[in-house]
Amino acid sequence: MPALSSTKFLRLLQTFDESELKAFDAWLRSPWCNSNKNLPRLLDRLKKYHPYFDNPRLDKENLFYQVLPKGKFSDRRLNNLLSEAFLAAEKFLIFQHVSDDYSLQKAMLAEEFQSRYLDDWFFGNTYKEIERLEAREVLDWEEHLGLYRLYRLIYHHPNQEPRMQPGASPIGKMGAHVDLLYLLEKAAIINEMMARNRLIQGEDHDAQAELKKWKAVSEGVHHPSIDLYRMRFAFLAENRLSQYWALRESLVNTMEQLNEREQKLHLLSLLNDTIAFIKSGQLDITDSLPLYQLGLQTGALLHQGKLTRNTYTTIVITSNTKGTFDYTTHFIETYTKRVDEPIRDDCYQWAQAHTSYWKKDLEQCLKILQQHTFKTPYFQLVSRVLHTQAYFDLYLIDDSYQFYLFNFFEAFEKWLAREKVWSRSTRASFLRFVQICRALARYHADALTGPQKVEQLLEEEHDVQALNWLKQKKAEVVRLKSGKKPRL
Repeated sequence: MPALSSTKFLRLLQTFDESELKAFDAWLRSPWCNSNKNLPRLLDRLKKYHPYFDNPRLDKENLFYQVLPKGKFSDRRLNNLLSEAFLAAEKFLIFQHVSDDYSLQKAMLAEEFQSRYLDDWFFGNTYKEIERLEAREVLDWEEHLGLYRLYRLIYHHPNQEPRMQPGASPIGKMGAHVDLLYLLEKAAIINEMMARNRLIQGEDHDAQAELKKWKAVSEGVHHPSIDLYRMRFAFLAENRLSQYWALRESLVNTMEQLNEREQKLHLLSLLNDTIAFIKSGQLDITDSLPLYQLGLQTGALLHQGKLTRNTYTTIVITSNTKGTFDYTTHFIETYTKRVDEPIRDDCYQWAQAHTSYWKKDLEQCLKILQQHTFKTPYFQLVSRVLHTQAYFDLYLIDDSYQFYLFNFFEAFEKWLAREKVWSRSTRASFLRFVQICRALARYHADALTGPQKVEQLLEEEHDVQALNWLKQKKAEVVRLKSGKKPRL
């Protein structure tokens, strides 16, 4: 018998927060919304097991007799009740969505007034909503669509007076908003096509043909996001660092003029550009920190309030590499709770170890790494990188760590070969990291090898883990072999 937690109704209930669960309970108890008196009882029995519904006492038979005490247990009857509850939950979510969308409510009300021939109410309500939306400094995609729909309703109203007036303002407004909707959505698609052509083997979108049409329609249209897309498409065509900085400055200056969706699209695209320049060696990893800080400030890096694992680790790495430890501490304390719960502890322990390393407290870094058992494969991998870095630095300080370091190189390589969860390119990137670390360590140990041989390392190296750190270590090894004292 399938577990209750796998049913559609309980899977949907798992996504409800406490306030939604309370509102849904009130919905089911309203005769206008629900006529089945068994559904409130069903929800009442299930609420105490929310959100996971994994208690062993929660099974179909027990639930049946709690909700439907009369009659013999029937799996089919309970399944029918759960199906009816799921349909009720779907209707509740639709109601919730409409209740939270004021613009949608006003548009639907305008359509109702028009269909009931309440023309004075229709025009009064519609023009009032148009005035409210056009007074806003920044409109989201749905609001642009709402304005288009409202002007369309006015222009195509059976009363011909609005469209027969000189200038026909409604049709002009319709055209402007539909052009803007097209340009914003089409630009986002073209940008994605170009990115996929660059990154995914086998993709061959004719982005240039689409871009040619977009440019023709966009001529004469001025909007902060459209202007940024113009700069972005020019940059993608030539990929010059000077164009990147101009685009970056424009985005920072116009961020507040963009809606949340456009903020996210432009910022994430710019971060991808930044990462490409970092990998090519034209930018330092620390150059990306202001963009990540802007993304956190505006919420553009948060999806439904959550922060991805990669974004979390990248911000910690970038901030610590820059030496802004106060910001790192603030970030860890503020945003660790924003990552998914199963990886939260791994995130926190790794971040603490990473911060200790960059503060040059190598013993504390190793202590954290050795005391915590990382559960997720990703943190098992990056914690080994951090382990390698700590041993490497200790070796540069004290030759007695040479044995530990080279043993760890070998163990890391064997672990990479054994673990099958990683793609070939990912494994190669981390394997190359170990190989270069070993080469640097050998150069440091060999008194007869001149620093000029070390200088050849990392030439034409792009697809390697921790490239920025490797460059720093290479410079340090060269300095140590040449006998120069460190700069104060």
